[in-house]
Amino acid sequence: MRERVTTDQIKLARTVDLISYMQQYEPEELIRTGPHDYKTATHSSLCISDNGLWHWYSRGIGGRGALNYLIQVKGMDFVSAVRHLCELELPAHAPFQPVKKNPQHEYERKPFVQPLPDSNAETVVQYLKRRGIDGKILKYCINQGIIYQTTRSGYKNCVFVGMDSEGKPRSASVRGCQGIFRGECAGSEKQFGFCIPSTNTEIDLAEVYEAPIDLLSGATLHLMKGHDWRRNHYVSLGGLNYVALDNYLENHPEIHKLLLRLDNDEPGLQFAMKLQERYQARGYTVKSAPPRRGKDYNDYLMLQIAHLKSIGRSR
Repeated sequence: MRERVTTDQIKLARTVDLISYMQQYEPEELIRTGPHDYKTATHSSLCISDNGLWHWYSRGIGGRGALNYLIQVKGMDFVSAVRHLCELELPAHAPFQPVKKNPQHEYERKPFVQPLPDSNAETVVQYLKRRGIDGKILKYCINQGIIYQTTRSGYKNCVFVGMDSEGKPRSASVRGCQGIFRGECAGSEKQFGFCIPSTNTEIDLAEVYEAPIDLLSGATLHLMKGHDWRRNHYVSLGGLNYVALDNYLENHPEIHKLLLRLDNDEPGLQFAMKLQERYQARGYTVKSAPPRRGKDYNDYLMLQIAHLKSIGRSR
């Protein structure tokens, strides 16, 4: 059945102010450039005003409000964006107020609270296995508490958890097991990404992916080749942002080599070039290795699985 949203949900989603949304859910993205203006950390040509208007100059697009931003910048479909905004605890758009009595207030972050877990993760396991992820890897992640299942508004969601160096959850992203719903939990600290460390403290290589499912796909590809999938470090950026990688490298000084497995599209390839420049300047050996086929590593994994099945049928 096709997912739908009500007229009231659409009206509510359209009232959500972009600055209010980003201050609570993407605070690290906002960089103030003037009394009433911001740019974003990921896209330097994406400018946002206090009055809710935004314009992405390099793409020649713009709009107003969080709903428009999620669709045009984040790539969410209309229904998923409306659902996402309706489930958040955010104030509706307030009248424009250029002067703030407490300028630090805008950077206050909501406490991080993980979504309540379901009693099992059956739907999540089935969903990720359909995406080609190996059951052995899923079992490890579930046992470590970095993947679990939650239910909200009747929908089953997969939660990917980012831990700090002491094993404390500090961030969580949510991926719907149906449709393409994506979101971040309130209070998440983006520097703590979804990561899997190497079992060998002397290994100096980290594989870097854009999203958790791409990371899991890369690990699965290693298993398919008969490799030790826990040999290397795995880091998910949670998008085109380097803060999670910066934090991971700070906590793992043994790492000196980076293998960038970002998406094989224009934004991914461009950001990989920026990461190469950034970390080579810091003394790291950096190689960009986008998937040879498909847009991302999950696409590539599914193509490899299909190829192996076709070989098996031809014998």
